[in-house]
Amino acid sequence: MDVMTVHKKELDARGYTLLDSVSSGEAMEILRHFGVTVRQPNGELTNEVKAQPGFENRHHAKSPNAVQVHTEAPGWSAPPRFLALHCHVQAACGGGQTAVADLRAFIADLDEETRRLVCERPIDWPSYVVGDPGVRRPIIEATVRHPIIRMSYNLLKTGAYAPSVDEAKDPRSCPLGSQGVDLADRVLEFFRLTKTSLLIPEGAILLWDNQRLLHARSAYSDLRRHLTRYWLAEPNDEATAPQRPDERSPA
Repeated sequence: MDVMTVHKKELDARGYTLLDSVSSGEAMEILRHFGVTVRQPNGELTNEVKAQPGFENRHHAKSPNAVQVHTEAPGWSAPPRFLALHCHVQAACGGGQTAVADLRAFIADLDEETRRLVCERPIDWPSYVVGDPGVRRPIIEATVRHPIIRMSYNLLKTGAYAPSVDEAKDPRSCPLGSQGVDLADRVLEFFRLTKTSLLIPEGAILLWDNQRLLHARSAYSDLRRHLTRYWLAEPNDEATAPQRPDERSPA
């Protein structure tokens, strides 16, 4: 069995895999084994994940603060099937860990009322891009191939993807009201109990199924931390994301 077959089996079995010892020049070619690399809201096939000034008080990937539980690009008609993070510089402090958890186990244990809430009640998922309307979908969208899971703890709790660190909202103004706030807390507790946390080794790529797994990131203090993010679609979903990103994106 060749190495790529092993990684594909891991993706099927647990929803993520770690590819070791990948150079920047090799990354794109290796990722083609798993899907089609597509453009992100910055108009590029890559997005550099590194702390930048101006985001210190936000739950945002451009800040060193924690990024709460979510799936990537829920406001995209077909969210990226896979996400890949290629680590160039680890945070020496030990923070900045990427955590993933399979939401299917959470869904399997839902009571009937909550199941109807997540499967039947559409909500507005804003785009990451100013001027793009986003989509209106339930949290779990049934498709011909497999269910697509959309989730943003921050959106359900505050109505924003990347709120300020101390932001609080009246639940009545949030997308699913008090039911959504309660659901967000339940999802977060499930995530804490079942997550796998990984400090991605330098030179390695963490690849996971974005339509199945939730992810989050712990806070860190070493501002040298640097990764490159890739979005991958299945061949039939190949598309480019709307461009002109704004600051609503947590990623």
